Amino acid sequence: MTQPIRIAYVINEMVVGGSQTHLRQVLRLLDRERFEPILVCLSGRGALLEDVRALGVPLFAPAAQLGFQGMHLVRRIMATARVFRDQRPVIVHNYLLRANLVGSVAARMARVPVVLCSTRGCHLLSGGQLLAAKIGNALADKVMVNAVAVREFVHEHEGCPREKMFVIPSGIDTERFSPLPPEDHKQRLGIAPDRIVIGTVTRQRIRKGVEEFVRAIAAVAQYEPRVHGLIVGEVQEQGEFRSIVQDAGVADRLTLAGRRQDMPQVYAAMDVYVLSSHDEGMSNALLEALAMEKPVVATDVGGTGEVIESGKTGLLVPPKDWQALARALGSVLQQRESWKELGKAGRKTVVERFSAHSMVRAMERVYVELAESRGVRAAPRQLAA
Repeated sequence: MTQPIRIAYVINEMVVGGSQTHLRQVLRLLDRERFEPILVCLSGRGALLEDVRALGVPLFAPAAQLGFQGMHLVRRIMATARVFRDQRPVIVHNYLLRANLVGSVAARMARVPVVLCSTRGCHLLSGGQLLAAKIGNALADKVMVNAVAVREFVHEHEGCPREKMFVIPSGIDTERFSPLPPEDHKQRLGIAPDRIVIGTVTRQRIRKGVEEFVRAIAAVAQYEPRVHGLIVGEVQEQGEFRSIVQDAGVADRLTLAGRRQDMPQVYAAMDVYVLSSHDEGMSNALLEALAMEKPVVATDVGGTGEVIESGKTGLLVPPKDWQALARALGSVLQQRESWKELGKAGRKTVVERFSAHSMVRAMERVYVELAESRGVRAAPRQLAA
């Protein structure tokens, strides 16, 4: 009987973020009759580690207390290589910069047959970080990216050959993220039910364009006083951001909801969703909002234009331009009868092209092809009865 192909996934930390949420989806949906996943979390940190344990995925955190400089980096690589020698994966699949470096070097030391790296954003690197990215790319057999725009960016800025990369778009759970019946979703967040809620989801304040979002809310509120901004994620009203909120005069029409576990209900409270990122690969939150049939205004960065056809499934605006963002929001608010059409078209796009099941099946096909090219036979996929 053919044994499942063991895959070691490597990532620095399992915090709540786009790449980590993607990896959780992969671990949840991977065909366990054909593949046997383990997770190497370099830092041993992250709220999503509990989800990994609940899925029954073996977890390793070699040398988690060490840094990524000098001899600490060397010892970390050696410890990771020992895990690979002990666990004998057929495939090592690394995620993001630090894991791409550590995992690729360790996998080659341990003579793992197949090594993959993943890049999921258009982040301009320099110095040691750029060198680390180039080393990871060079040692990998293939590099997975989540958008054509990311492939072109990595080719141009990191020198990775296009033929070495393969594109598998991000995917989300379209059953979990689907339209909900009307309820008191706004009131659950402390927002009056008659408010027009414009929301965004973000982990970071700077690259995700939260300042532009706040300024656009202030501009729209000048002619639509019912507008209320909602920011979900790890953004706190302190320091410079507090000054921006106060200067914009939106302190009484802005809710910082923090990290949430009930995201379908949170999206249901939104009337319009905004992606204001300065750079992006392919945003999971954008796909989730579209799947919830929310009209979307998004900055035209990274792979966003591969998801949204401006005017049909949402509106695209230039990045770092709060005035353009405000104008687009105004256009949506003035044509409220078109909200439903935009929302339905957006969900149709996500269901057809960006479901988590389709994403994982595409990854499995790559795994099988690469494993079999190294002489490792994969079990056939069992078709549902």
